[in-house]
Amino acid sequence: MPYDYENFRVEREGDVLRVAIDSTSKMNALNRTMTDELLDLAVSLHGDDVRCLALTGSDGVFCAGGDVAGFAADADPSTEMRRGASLLHDAVVHLRRAEVPVVTGVNGPAVGAGLSLAILGDVVLAGEGSYFQFGYPRIGLTGDGGSTYFLPRLLGLRGALDFALRNRRVAAAEAVEMGLATDLVAADALDDELTAVSEALAAGPTVALGRTRQLLAESFERGFEAHLAAEADTIARTARTADFEEGVRSFTEGRDPAFEGR
Repeated sequence: MPYDYENFRVEREGDVLRVAIDSTSKMNALNRTMTDELLDLAVSLHGDDVRCLALTGSDGVFCAGGDVAGFAADADPSTEMRRGASLLHDAVVHLRRAEVPVVTGVNGPAVGAGLSLAILGDVVLAGEGSYFQFGYPRIGLTGDGGSTYFLPRLLGLRGALDFALRNRRVAAAEAVEMGLATDLVAADALDDELTAVSEALAAGPTVALGRTRQLLAESFERGFEAHLAAEADTIARTARTADFEEGVRSFTEGRDPAFEGR
């Protein structure tokens, strides 16, 4: 499907949907139009035949959070903040529930809402020179975009408190050590690595990978027996896919599988 946005550059590269944040606001900040576009983009993943989403920034910046200059112009900041956060959260929910892997390539500052988008990736590639920061305390706000949900799960409660309350600016190498990011990548190799990882995931059994990311995410919300029931239901449904048939056939024939994502 065509994508015509003011704040994102979108390209379809084979089975990968490549998205670059290219905001009309400074530092790739999240403005009102950008939030609307992000929601549209996230919803589209459910009806497209994309097999992997690759999200990165542009011009040495991933996303530095909300458009603070825009906040200053709001006549009713509380109402506008609720509206913006609600739209952002709808987008985050759709990105989290999409049955395709998500890879983020963090090429610069990932702060505030930008941090939320960065750590939403199933695989988070941190380019050298990039950094991660909670950001909200700088302007007297609490977090949104799922940041206060994901941080304790990635860092543990003590680590999340330290990172968020002290508003620590964490460089790429430390982000990998902490668990905020998956791999440290040389800045000039980030684009190639993002492509390689995304293409490898896109060549996999898309339905199985998408459902696996859902099971892993939902494991925090269920009791053990309820989660086992969800596993049984999901593996049974996934056994109806063409990729399962191909996986079994290729295994018995001693060759690599050629998955089609269905």
